[in-house]
Amino acid sequence: MSKYKSIAFDLDDTLLDTSGILVPAAARRSCEAMLAAGLRCDLETCLQMRHELASQYSHTEIFTKIVDRFGTNQKGKAIHDALERFYNPEIPEKLPMMPGSLENIQKLRESHNLFLVTMGSPEAQAQKIRSLGIAPLFKKIYILNGFIGEKKESAFLDIVQSEGHKPQELLSIGNRLSSEIRDGKRIGADTCYFAYGEHVGEIPQYPEDHPDFTITQHQDLIPTCGL
Repeated sequence: MSKYKSIAFDLDDTLLDTSGILVPAAARRSCEAMLAAGLRCDLETCLQMRHELASQYSHTEIFTKIVDRFGTNQKGKAIHDALERFYNPEIPEKLPMMPGSLENIQKLRESHNLFLVTMGSPEAQAQKIRSLGIAPLFKKIYILNGFIGEKKESAFLDIVQSEGHKPQELLSIGNRLSSEIRDGKRIGADTCYFAYGEHVGEIPQYPEDHPDFTITQHQDLIPTCGL
C-alpha cells in the first residue's frame, strides 16, 4: 500500500510536452521581440544561445544574458517583450497529454488525492489546462505566478494543511529541480523528478534539489515511487 495520501503533479514537461509542442514557436517569437527592440545579433544566434542556456537558467536570466551578450539600446523593453512572448505562447484548442500520464492519473485518483500545481502566466496555464481537458481529474488546481514571486512551496503547504496529513505523505512530481523538487523537499514532502524536456541537465544548487525518485517516462512512475 502506498505511503502517500496526496500527489501533486506539475504541468509543463510533466503532463504536457511543452518543450516539444510549444517552446519552439515561443522561443522564436521571443527572439523576434528582442530583435525588434534592437538586439544586435541574428535570429538563429539568439535561438541557439537560448537553447544552450535553457537547462540551467530561468528565462528572465536567459533573456538578460542574451541582451547583455549582444547589446541593445532598449534592454528593459527587450527582456520584457521576450518574456511576454515566451510565457504567453499560441496554444492550440486541443493538446495531447504525455504518453502514459492519463492512465496514471486515472488509476491514482482512485486511491490518492490528486492536485495540479503549475507556474507561469495564469492565463496561459489556464488555457493549457482547458486544451488538455484535465481539470476534472484533480481535487484542486494551483496556478502560481512566478513573476510576482510566488513559489510552489505555498501550494504544497496548503495541500498538507487542507488534507490534514503529514508532509511526507505528499509526493511532488515534476521536471524542475529548482521548483517541484526543491519546494517539495523544503516543506518535508517526498519528490519524484521527471527528467524530461529542455531543462534536463539542470545542476542541483541546494541540498533540497536532490529528489527521492527519478523517472524518465510515465510508465515507471507507479512502480518506482511505490504507488
